[in-house]
Amino acid sequence: MARWEEAQATLVFASGFAANLGTIPSLVEEGDAIFSDALNHASLIDGCRLSRALIHVYRHADVSHLDDLLRKHGASVRRRLIVTDSLFSMDGDVAPLADLLHAAKRHDCRLLVDEAHATGVLGQHGRGLLESLPANDGCIKVGTLSKALGSQGGFVCGSRQLIRWLVNRARPYIFSTALAPPSAAAARRAVAIVVAEPERRQRLLAGARLLRDALRQNGFGETRSQSHIVPVIVGDALEAVQLSRQLEKRGMLVPAIRPPSVPEGTARLRISLTSAHTEEDVIRLVEALRTCWNLRLGDAHAHR
Repeated sequence: MARWEEAQATLVFASGFAANLGTIPSLVEEGDAIFSDALNHASLIDGCRLSRALIHVYRHADVSHLDDLLRKHGASVRRRLIVTDSLFSMDGDVAPLADLLHAAKRHDCRLLVDEAHATGVLGQHGRGLLESLPANDGCIKVGTLSKALGSQGGFVCGSRQLIRWLVNRARPYIFSTALAPPSAAAARRAVAIVVAEPERRQRLLAGARLLRDALRQNGFGETRSQSHIVPVIVGDALEAVQLSRQLEKRGMLVPAIRPPSVPEGTARLRISLTSAHTEEDVIRLVEALRTCWNLRLGDAHAHR
């Protein structure tokens, strides 16, 4: 993993969730401060809470708000940690990582980036969004062996000093069972495929662009998505579940995401493409979605 990530060292955890639960409380504690994106993944949120550090939440991807919070609260604490996803799991949009790195340097604090949803898919070599930045020294990177890599486990990349520290401080690493050998072998093979077959992620991202364009052309509006994760906002949770079930009857697995995973009034269908999906699959999905959506609108008018 360290060779692939071009990191000094890497530590593997039993899951990506465990990686965040172990790493964040090992870096900051009571008396320190965390600055967390409002739409961060639950594992980041729970890792922040577990640390007992003072948590300041900045508006989603708003570096100006982050700067304000760092100026206001940064001087009174010992250590400061900025925490963000690189690719956000519910909207498919990306963090302004270059600006966040600059903010971290301006305010003399660390930056932790969770690349779980970008690992294996984004970046020139499939290592995620941080690899496109020329200077990310000192940035702590978390990733997962599940999702695109299709195995199990999580990992943290950083300096040898950081990894030695985590080996001795990260409780989910110290007191949890290591990966089963088949999971480790599957992850190693998946990384080899990412390296050897870049056409897989190129095909996936091309399919995602086609999907976003087709949704827009069929009246589903714009999304913030810049990736293979594409939400269709429904609003009402029950209606989102009903749409998901109608699509499943047509042979398409498109889960409904409801509160508390997303804010009230923003229940959605969360479309996640793979490299195995063809252009025909994408068009068939959009046509089925349009049919189910029109049936939904017809039912709503009938009830009125």
